[in-house]
Amino acid sequence: MDRLLGYDRRRYWLSNGWCLRFRVKQCPITDARPYGIRYAFTLHDVDMTRLLGFDNAHGIPRRQVYDHRHRFRRVADLVPYRFVGTDELICDVFDEVERACRLEGVPFAFDSEATERDEELDHDDEIAA
Repeated sequence: MDRLLGYDRRRYWLSNGWCLRFRVKQCPITDARPYGIRYAFTLHDVDMTRLLGFDNAHGIPRRQVYDHRHRFRRVADLVPYRFVGTDELICDVFDEVERACRLEGVPFAFDSEATERDEELDHDDEIAA
């Protein structure tokens, strides 16, 4: 889990202006979050409109599943995600971003990496404690 926690507040900028944001926090171990981590990994366009995401910040309606993903350009569509481990989650996120880039015909190339400052964090951050 330390590796996953190390991604908290990272932001990767793609060459087309999109950004990939990572939010990770420790939380109490529950049935919904048996590994004690809350996460939200989201891809945003140049206007910061959410394009896709992986998170466990909320459950899927009428299901007992918290880990899920939001489909590319259909973020209201929630799909259960089977959390296997931290490395697999990180790989799955980057794989989905690469797939989204291919679908849009844009390069899967990163320009920079940054750590979000406190003032950049959303006040309504869905993984806030």
